[in-house]
Amino acid sequence: MSDEKLVIHSMIELSMDPNRTTAFVSFSRPENGGIDISVNRIMSALEEKGITFGVLKEAIARAVERKLYDENICVAQWEAPENGIDGEIKYFYKPQQSVAPVENEHGVVDYKNLGLVRNITKGTPIAKISPPTEGKPGKDITGRVVNQKKGVPVKLNIGNGTTLVNDTDIIAAASGNLSFKNGAFCVDETLVINGDVDVSSGNIDFIGSVVVKGSVFDGFRVTSKKDINVYGSVNNAELYADGSISIKIGSVNSSIEARGDIKLGYCENSNVKSKGNIESVSFIGGNIFAGKKIIASGKGVMMGGKYTALDGIEASVIGSENYIKTELTLGNNAILSEERDNLVKSITEMEDRIDQLGKILNTLAEFAKVGKLSPERETMKSDSVRARIKMQNEIKKNKTRIEEIDKDLELMQNVSVSAKRMIYPGVKLRINSSILNIKNVENNVKAIVDKGEIIFVPLR
Repeated sequence: MSDEKLVIHSMIELSMDPNRTTAFVSFSRPENGGIDISVNRIMSALEEKGITFGVLKEAIARAVERKLYDENICVAQWEAPENGIDGEIKYFYKPQQSVAPVENEHGVVDYKNLGLVRNITKGTPIAKISPPTEGKPGKDITGRVVNQKKGVPVKLNIGNGTTLVNDTDIIAAASGNLSFKNGAFCVDETLVINGDVDVSSGNIDFIGSVVVKGSVFDGFRVTSKKDINVYGSVNNAELYADGSISIKIGSVNSSIEARGDIKLGYCENSNVKSKGNIESVSFIGGNIFAGKKIIASGKGVMMGGKYTALDGIEASVIGSENYIKTELTLGNNAILSEERDNLVKSITEMEDRIDQLGKILNTLAEFAKVGKLSPERETMKSDSVRARIKMQNEIKKNKTRIEEIDKDLELMQNVSVSAKRMIYPGVKLRINSSILNIKNVENNVKAIVDKGEIIFVPLR
């Protein structure tokens, strides 16, 4: 029997996962002078298996150097694909709107402001869209390309009144109320209140037109940058519009103002102001100012209160059988005359006050001759001097304005007041700078100014 020992070389065992993402190598210890492991032997083994990509040469060299026999050594790793990112949408507003009393910056809760309206102006960003990314393909350890999963675009719903810009931004295409409907933000240029404006809705302050299908009740306010249309009535409430206002039934004890025309079913004890025409079937009491005409249409009653119009006043009946005080002021010059009267009155009051202050200052001067004034009297003296100087300047300013008005009053306007049926005593007419207190019932007449006096002519 031979004593010669069996030579055993270092053996390499290579494994690769089914998806070809990693490869592992283990090698045995050589015996009796067998051939040891080497980097070249491992590299050759990898090439035989077709492993050409992601080979970890440093890891192989380290394992060989450290003689890491019988250990699983990761010798190749794939380059994983980078999947794309799905597109997403970022909203700048909450889709769900809560209706509750609004707290201001001072911590005060306004129980008449329920946040029902979200005003938004044209061009305001509503949402930002992030497009999907392509991602990047990878490679397995055999060098084969592994495709990535591409990002999916976000599903978009573009609501009414909005628009998509540059495929990335949703903005308001109009000014109005921002709401979320059917999975999309919408901008409504007209706000429709299906019921009343009361505790259920709170005050309305809207950038567009407002339609109230019910009424506006006590203590509540509706403000619009465009038009207001109320199907019901307005009771002890406030309306303001940059456009026109229409109240189908009418107004009682309310404040109504518009830059455009105002039309009411009836108007009782209300303050109404318009830069255009004001029309109603009846005006009872209140203070009415129209930049153009006041028209009492239909029954055409105008009874009690104060009425001012720059272009004309038309009615069927003005005043009443009970001689209720009714004041009609007509024309720019009439407005100026009224302003002039108020300025003259103010000047008289201030001159009386200046006279009183002069007497106070004279008295204090006499006290000063006897001895030093007390701190209280010194304060009184300085306050009186300041007040007198302030009023003297105000008087000068008012007199300058009166001079301007006097020049303007020289220009007469061709305006008139028409009463299709009758105008009663108790009515005071002021047309331009002329004034007439009606003493007798006049029928079917038109009041005009002739040679500086108000006269009646038949209404044709």
